[in-house]
Amino acid sequence: MKRLKHFTRKVVVLTLSAAMLAAVAGCGGSSGAQSASGKTEAGAGASEGASDGTGKVITIADGALDGSLDPAGFALQSWNAFARLCSLPLISYDKSGEVIYEAAESFEVSDDQMTYTFHLRKDGKWSDGSAVTAGDFLNTITRALDSETSGSVYADQLFVIEGAQAAYEGTGSADDIQAIAEDDNTLVFHLTKPCAYFTKLLALPVYYPSKTGVAVNGTDWYKDPATCPCNGPYMLTEFVQDQYYAVEKNPYYFAADQVKIDRIVDQTITDTQSMIAAYTAGEVDVASGLPDYIETQYKDSDELFIWRMITTTAILPNVKAEPLDDALVREAIALALDRNAICASLGTNWEPAYAWVPKYMTSNKGGGYFYDEVSHFSEDAQKAKELLAQAGYPDGNGFPTLTYTYPSNDKDAILAQAIQAQLKAVLNIEIRLEAQETEVYNTTKREGTFQLLRYNWTADFTDPINYLALYVSDSALNFNGVSDADYDAAIASANGAVTQEERNTYLHEAERILVDENFFSIPISTMHYIGLRNPAITGVTYNDRDESNYRFSDLK
Repeated sequence: MKRLKHFTRKVVVLTLSAAMLAAVAGCGGSSGAQSASGKTEAGAGASEGASDGTGKVITIADGALDGSLDPAGFALQSWNAFARLCSLPLISYDKSGEVIYEAAESFEVSDDQMTYTFHLRKDGKWSDGSAVTAGDFLNTITRALDSETSGSVYADQLFVIEGAQAAYEGTGSADDIQAIAEDDNTLVFHLTKPCAYFTKLLALPVYYPSKTGVAVNGTDWYKDPATCPCNGPYMLTEFVQDQYYAVEKNPYYFAADQVKIDRIVDQTITDTQSMIAAYTAGEVDVASGLPDYIETQYKDSDELFIWRMITTTAILPNVKAEPLDDALVREAIALALDRNAICASLGTNWEPAYAWVPKYMTSNKGGGYFYDEVSHFSEDAQKAKELLAQAGYPDGNGFPTLTYTYPSNDKDAILAQAIQAQLKAVLNIEIRLEAQETEVYNTTKREGTFQLLRYNWTADFTDPINYLALYVSDSALNFNGVSDADYDAAIASANGAVTQEERNTYLHEAERILVDENFFSIPISTMHYIGLRNPAITGVTYNDRDESNYRFSDLK
């Protein structure tokens, strides 16, 4: 059951990016002086003000609710947007990779890196006025690890905690999970082995709190404001399925005096053109996941904002299938592709990728991007032809027709056709295109019954291991049969490293083996999402995933 759920997470979480559709995760509303798109004065837009009819209000345009708002349940992108307003993790990270203390005021790590102790804020409260306790974090963890009732798609990310995997798989008891509340304000995690990225895992929903006795499996407790206490800057006040939900200032939030916006309405608009129309009419103040022409149209406007996604699209070659079992062939394919031309055919929000770890993944060392710390392979059509000849296929002679499998959607079809045309033009090899519906595509990927596969991964948390661990020999997500002792050793060394600088050295070595040396993965592109925001909204901050945070925003 666990593995099925793990695959489901990537099927659903990546449906938008994998299908190149617009994922919408911004916040907005009526506010401020008139902007370039004719936006109205504060308080004159779609929402009616705070619940008492007064105050500062913004309205967001969001896509349909995907999954639930229960951190122990089927929590996906909609939960993520809601949590940035209404729920606090133990700690988080800002855009530069610096720690932000949230529900915890401090933490310590044991000398052997096996025990993490978090001290909760004594002024941390739920929106009903009750104290947030260490037991509330355990409430989420134990519910997520109840594989029969939770529906959690991130439960496996708890397996670094001693006893968690056994509890989930039914070979151990929930009582043996070594996440322990020593008292109401002290939460201790005993790990199975050192995990240098453990604090990055705390960004996942299964590590967030949910109130004990209120948040229970098998119910929609989160849809009713009366049974959905929040420990963040805002609290749920209205929820109308498939229409909107509204949040208002949480008076018990420890920094409530810094929260300036009184009410935020998250309005469901699933059609992109309708979303754009609502924005230009002043009915919403923020719209995101917009088509690329918006970036061109608003390029000189302060209304345009860009979300640089931590995602990579690649070609996954089946290294067990001839002739893709030859590294020369894989490298020839990688070097033959003109990524700038491919991205131009997809839209202005597509960018070339020359590494599996995404271009905008923050470095573990703090400051800058992991990608920029080393050099990467370069495209070279002439060398690609020479490599193919060395592999025994001069000018493509005798090379078998390969099948490229991809999800059935418009953008992936454009990508597939560009790859097909370029490999024919440069290497004179034939590529057959096979579009599959999502369920069939994921079965093909999971079973390894492909030759070339369009593969996409978007970060669950901001550490390169989230990408590189996929290719170790015993990974259940190692879909193309990679088994390389040097690669496994590099990952093992990274996991055992004491400092982040040492970790990065081994992680870069692993990626060099993965891509630049063996081309087990052939990176193609990354992307950014395009949004419009009323410039009257000020004080927007960004987390380490470049997502907008409105908790301390204001209106001009």
